[in-house]
Amino acid sequence: MTKAKKTFNLFAISEARNVIFGIATLWIGLFHSDNLTMAQYTDNQFIIDAFRFFKGTGNVGVDMFLFLSGIGLYFSFTKDSHVLTFWKKRLMRVLPSAFLIATFYVSFRYVNGRFTSGLTYYLSRLSFTYFFWRGERVFWFISLILLLYLLFPVMYKIIGRFRIWGALGMIALVVAFNFALRGFAPGVYNNIEIAMCRIPVFIVGIWAGKFVMEKKEIDRRWLWAFLAVAVGMLTLMYFYTDIVKAFVPGYNKDLETMYIWLYRYAACPLGISLVVLDSFVCTSLRRGGHCNLLRNFFEFVGMYSMEYYMIYLNINHYLERIYDIGPKHQVMLYFGSFVISLVLCVLVRKVCDFFMNYMQRKPKDWDKIKNKKKAKNLKG
Repeated sequence: MTKAKKTFNLFAISEARNVIFGIATLWIGLFHSDNLTMAQYTDNQFIIDAFRFFKGTGNVGVDMFLFLSGIGLYFSFTKDSHVLTFWKKRLMRVLPSAFLIATFYVSFRYVNGRFTSGLTYYLSRLSFTYFFWRGERVFWFISLILLLYLLFPVMYKIIGRFRIWGALGMIALVVAFNFALRGFAPGVYNNIEIAMCRIPVFIVGIWAGKFVMEKKEIDRRWLWAFLAVAVGMLTLMYFYTDIVKAFVPGYNKDLETMYIWLYRYAACPLGISLVVLDSFVCTSLRRGGHCNLLRNFFEFVGMYSMEYYMIYLNINHYLERIYDIGPKHQVMLYFGSFVISLVLCVLVRKVCDFFMNYMQRKPKDWDKIKNKKKAKNLKG
């Protein structure tokens, strides 16, 4: 009797998509909780340093999100490759909620005198174009994802025709463009590197989409390779500052954005590896009937990932500014911001869904009107 070969089905990435979105979203939120530390709760330096490092690498959640987005868009475009239909669907998924949240935030900042620029700046902030010409990072991720939606059909066609070489060629082109921009226009590069250095992981997601959609089986031993990559990249990120200081004499905080590309590009394979490993763990737990409540919680957060990203970051920072909360109460602030943000996410989605349904509703006698028009056209 032959022993069955143990394999891992890559379609598990798609099945665990919302769960991983939830994990990545909460990790990003933790990263932006500036004042949250463990120093007030324990004297164990290892725990304090481990939590600081875990929180500090939370921006890798963005890379996880972009990798999954590339896979998800591959699914969508493969099923319906009509470009205008694709753009319409994607924009209708993102823009209503994003525009509503941005309108409240930007208007509030103008009313309170935080923003004093004119109407052009106000409209460019609401259209998410302000990031690309001024580098304001409040909603930079929305600006990036809208750009990627616009470029996706071209990326899809290139990868569809040239496979891995198409993906590698586009990644090389993006990296070359970033280094050229860094050399010839460092000011512009400093403004947008946070987005431009994340495009490669999105391209890899598009390339991987084919294998996920076709439910490709890989030997489970490959998971050890993904684990090794994750550990290696985490180590590189942990010693990132020391590595840069060793090669760049006089390195200081002011030069950080010029050399942070090493950190950004290390986050790409780390994010991919974590998605694969998380999907394996999630699938294994689901099959064993374990941690259902926890998985459902992450999946629920993942359904509102974009809204949560936009709301939590600003709610948490706002509460930190207006309330003089002592160090021991930072955890309360974190969970308070989480609950408020999640409630607002649900409300925003419901308002947008109601508005979109109202705009798309048809008159009760729509069929009658349609038939009447059809008869009139036939007569003509």
